[in-house]
Amino acid sequence: MSDIMSEERSERSDGRIVKMEIDYSSTVDQRLPECEKMAKEGKLQEAIESLLSLEKQTRTASDMVSTSRILVAVVQMCYEAKDWDALNENIMLLTKRRSQLKQAVAKMVQECYKYVDTMTDLTIKLRLIDTLRTVTAGKNIRIMAKYYTRITMKRMAGLLDLSIDESEDFLSNLVVNKTIYAKVDRLAGIINFQRPKDPNDLLNDWSHKLNSLMSLVNKTTHLIAKEEMIHNLQ
Repeated sequence: MSDIMSEERSERSDGRIVKMEIDYSSTVDQRLPECEKMAKEGKLQEAIESLLSLEKQTRTASDMVSTSRILVAVVQMCYEAKDWDALNENIMLLTKRRSQLKQAVAKMVQECYKYVDTMTDLTIKLRLIDTLRTVTAGKNIRIMAKYYTRITMKRMAGLLDLSIDESEDFLSNLVVNKTIYAKVDRLAGIINFQRPKDPNDLLNDWSHKLNSLMSLVNKTTHLIAKEEMIHNLQ
């Protein structure tokens, strides 16, 4: 029962929990063999484009299982074709897709970790490791931005198991891509994830607090007057 529930509900990159709207499993069952055949015939880019088109539909419909199958299939085809540029580029591309499903990305990353040990070319291996590191560091930072108001650069680097300079590079990329909001105080070494409030929101907040205060004052005044009236009657 819990497995069924986990397939129906998934989490997007922005933290929202969503429920599957359309089940694309039968469409994926049909499309995957066709694309795998194209890739083996040397038409890798055509196969990937076909899957990316379907991935947009499965992702939009919050079909986590189908999206996962597509993401894994894309990296598998790149790996089997030994197209290392396409492998690294598509890992980054699929991770950054709008409102991507976290579980789908996790399954793709797990698949890619299998490839690292099989690679004999050190340059290719290190590039893939760097790509996977970038993807996973970007996730771990998005979680911090969601649950922390602010954090020291040293603490963030420790949680990511990276140097301070590397952590700042990852953070800067996420801010530039508008994945998260963050403001860095380099002198103090503090990162602030709290987005400044709009002036209108501040005014509305102040007005609400003032109304609450006046309501409390009026209620207190009424109670005091009531007590004085009772006291005078006695």
